[in-house]
Amino acid sequence: MSTATAGGVGLAALWRLLSLGFASPTSETLAEVELLADGLAATGGPAEVEDVLRLARESVDEELSAQFSRLFRGTVVVSPYEGSYELDPIRQGRQMADVAAFYRAFGAEAHGPSAERPDFVGCELEFLSFLELRYVTAVEAEEDGADLVDEIRASFLADHAGRWLPTFFSAVAEEAKDAPFYRALAALGLRVVDDELERQGIEPSPLPRRATRSSVEADVFECGAGTPAAH
Repeated sequence: MSTATAGGVGLAALWRLLSLGFASPTSETLAEVELLADGLAATGGPAEVEDVLRLARESVDEELSAQFSRLFRGTVVVSPYEGSYELDPIRQGRQMADVAAFYRAFGAEAHGPSAERPDFVGCELEFLSFLELRYVTAVEAEEDGADLVDEIRASFLADHAGRWLPTFFSAVAEEAKDAPFYRALAALGLRVVDDELERQGIEPSPLPRRATRSSVEADVFECGAGTPAAH
């Protein structure tokens, strides 16, 4: 494996860690977060990984579930859905359909334990991990499709993930004062997405945080936790 593709594997692991961290917490997802964070810390991952690792080891499932519900469920404190950051209802629907089209283009479908919308933070982070692994595989195999995967990865960051994830992570860091695990995840997420946007020279049009708070209901798209995306 080349140095470049080794870095890609590390980035895929970071996206995967964040996807699992922002899924509804279970002992299984927390165990994988700890495993990924441990591996990343041992191989020179971002400094913020150390805090995530420590807090994953110290956290209790029931406490995390209560914190997760307070932040992201019911009358949400921080919406975990991209569409919630669009003020125009028509654009909300278009954005969700466009995100789903990205997934369908790759035949990517995750099989997590909970049903979620395509624009759920865990889904988008999982898809970024999926794309990174596809890119690494294509480069190592010297396939012609590597450039196409690279273009789609950049488009997804520019049109979707890169527009709202910095706002989402910043809001979580602000609101999670009594939820240190999620505050640490948000700090890591902000570092990873900012670094990747800078590395690729992408300057998305940011989506601001909405002032209103409303209940959000999930639909039937499964993702955000569990086994990696199939392809």
